[in-house]
Amino acid sequence: MALIFLDLDNTMLFEGRPAKGVIETIELLKKNNHIVCIATGRNPNLIYGLDKELGINNLVLANGGYVYLEGKTIRENYINNQVVKRMIDLADEMKFDLVIEYFDEYISYRKDTEASDMFSRNYRLHIARLDHKFYPERKVFAMVVFSDEVVAKIADNFPELQFNKSTHYGYDINPAGDLKAGGIQAVIDYYHHDETDVYAVGDSFNDVSMLKLVKHGIAMGNATEELKKIAEFVTTDVNDYGIYNAMKHYGLI
Repeated sequence: MALIFLDLDNTMLFEGRPAKGVIETIELLKKNNHIVCIATGRNPNLIYGLDKELGINNLVLANGGYVYLEGKTIRENYINNQVVKRMIDLADEMKFDLVIEYFDEYISYRKDTEASDMFSRNYRLHIARLDHKFYPERKVFAMVVFSDEVVAKIADNFPELQFNKSTHYGYDINPAGDLKAGGIQAVIDYYHHDETDVYAVGDSFNDVSMLKLVKHGIAMGNATEELKKIAEFVTTDVNDYGIYNAMKHYGLI
């Protein structure tokens, strides 16, 4: 019985929808008694019921910050609210775009350009509503900034955070640590699973830590070159039966 972690965007999803053969592949994996988990940078309010559509109940969300297994939460890792306040103050001072991903909402704190809208469209997310207010009582999974220049200027001021380029559109900002690898390790520990029989499939920069953690790291054919270099196996593109071909390659289906 294998433990399998699958990224969402550009891995299981093509243009925001399940790619060719993905749902059928997941059904085959489950019939063979494998445990399948979503492992994504998206937070809970940006899943839009895709977990149910894909037939996957085990979730590693917010780049490992939130893990939900068998109907219960087993890991939560939020950004300290005073750190969030420091970030928004700096955004006001330097006038850079900033999105805040709360547990229950997706908000654009500053929107001086179209960068956040482009980010949302790239991932087929709803456009983050503009709300120039700090909510000290709300849980924050992540923030997003959109400029290489801004990140170069501010990153050293936030040792509590990790800036990870998700695509050329922007940077995910999460609590410092191992990102998806931390959430995946929590799942491995929960199931007391044999670490030699763990697989992960991804396509982008935020998948590096999870491919390095697991025994069998798989990059999509459309993945970044950086991810392909560390992968044990490179499958076909997302909409060319990439997940199916990867699972078939390893004899899991």
